[in-house]
Amino acid sequence: MARVFISGSSTGLGLMAGELLVAQGHQVVLHARNAARANVARRTLPEAEAVVVGDLETIAGAKALATRVNELAASIR
Repeated sequence: MARVFISGSSTGLGLMAGELLVAQGHQVVLHARNAARANVARRTLPEAEAVVVGDLETIAGAKALATRVNELAASIR
């Protein structure tokens, strides 16, 4: 199975996609814009491998999020 990162997955369609992928046996890493949304995502889908917090509104924010996701990937190989 694959490890999948889903941006914007603390609610709505992104979270639904995460639920479906977890049910299929994939390792899912969720993304939330802030800590409050991350907590909701963790409670809603505790089977997710991780929830990464970061705001994609700016290029700097997107780069910082990409760095965190890459660090996470390196730590769980």
